[in-house]
Amino acid sequence: MSRRERYGCWILLSLVIAGIFPLSGQELNGVVKVNSTMVQGANRQLFSTLEESLRNFINGRKWTDNHLRKEERINCSFTLVITELNSSGTFKGELYLQSHRPIENSAQITPMLNVRDTELEFDYSEHQPLQFDLNFMQENLTATIAYYLYLILGLDYDSKSLLGGTSCFRNMELIAANAQSYGWKGWDRRNNRNRSAIAVALNDGAQEEYRQMWFDYHRQGLDVTTGNGEPGWGKIVPSVETLLVLKTKRPTSVLIKLFGDTKLEEMVNLLSKADELQKREGYDALMKLYPAHNNQLERLR
Repeated sequence: MSRRERYGCWILLSLVIAGIFPLSGQELNGVVKVNSTMVQGANRQLFSTLEESLRNFINGRKWTDNHLRKEERINCSFTLVITELNSSGTFKGELYLQSHRPIENSAQITPMLNVRDTELEFDYSEHQPLQFDLNFMQENLTATIAYYLYLILGLDYDSKSLLGGTSCFRNMELIAANAQSYGWKGWDRRNNRNRSAIAVALNDGAQEEYRQMWFDYHRQGLDVTTGNGEPGWGKIVPSVETLLVLKTKRPTSVLIKLFGDTKLEEMVNLLSKADELQKREGYDALMKLYPAHNNQLERLR
């Protein structure tokens, strides 16, 4: 290596160390809010510290081996609503999570996740460091947050490449399995709607058609626009049919609810612009899947 080449390498290394030209970055751009209005008489600084700690935990770590530029980071939001705090430092609350990604060749975004978790209990003291080890978990709070981070990442990667989120979903299942021994709330395998159920479903080969549909819907549907800016309809309506097949095979699959909570409003908006045949087919299928949302689906009649 010449002296000039060595000098160039030294400059590049200096820029990397200085953070001016990073080789890789974190994957997430998470907005965090801790709402403690339901807890009276507590130290408000405690909740501010918790909020900042969670923000750093989510955004300051490298969660996968993928290297994303700053503009590629996944946008997500975490709202932790504290409903109870007892004298021993045990918190009870609800966690609201959302994530979205841009639609290719468009100024629009598409929702990736919309979840409300009502089974969160954890211990925390002010300035307590938030630690997480995939193979040795000590805290329900960080286990739960890490679990949902992998869900956010996995869904995003699955939407861009077929089965691209597999490693993230496997980490979710590992977290869920390790959490079983602690007896923490929200991980009971007998509940077919909780965290463990989602992890099992996304790693179940028999339900892999859902992940294929998720990829087709986004990469072959939303990301493929026609000359007039419309999405690739050939993959939008069939995605609903895939859900119907899944419901026939697995009537209680949590993936059907997961899709509805996240995508139903978007599906109705998309189908409202489709031709009459596609609109009617979409309406009939969605009514079978989500009959409780008949008022929302009336837009398609």
